[in-house]
Amino acid sequence: MHHLESKNIVLRSLEPSDIDDLLKWENNPENWIAGTRTSPYSRDSLGRYIKESGNDFWDVNQIRFAITLKSTGLCIGLIDVFNASSLHLRAEIGILIDPMHRGNGFALESLKIIQNWSRDFALLRSLTVYVFSQNTPSHRAFISAGFKNMGSLKSWIRTPEGWADVNIFQWLSN
Repeated sequence: MHHLESKNIVLRSLEPSDIDDLLKWENNPENWIAGTRTSPYSRDSLGRYIKESGNDFWDVNQIRFAITLKSTGLCIGLIDVFNASSLHLRAEIGILIDPMHRGNGFALESLKIIQNWSRDFALLRSLTVYVFSQNTPSHRAFISAGFKNMGSLKSWIRTPEGWADVNIFQWLSN
């Protein structure tokens, strides 16, 4: 796959050298609550995942890109498009920016790249994301990227601190 890029960011396919970053982010229990994971991944299982991540988006209905800094090539996060439906031309999206690199506009820049890819290459009509109601930096990034807040789901995610609400954001390609 070719690289997708903007002024500061390159989105690229996963590479074997990304395994340490994946282990750090995927095995952080703070990140598990946003998904369905309840236990850590092994190095071997993530290695297999990276090796298989070159499959075509529509063959597996998902894709993950490494978010890298254009200036240094440093991997600073991940962006996923998943649960794709070829019938309805829609998918969900998820993004993780390493805490050391948050607040620099990299999430917004990555979202804009993935929106162009979703519309022009995957031919998707809609992207949807579920964001914790208290996560105002993520809300701002998605709204700035043209996502609309479609409402909230109460007590949607169980966390160690109790139940949390999520807001649903949707982007339509026109």
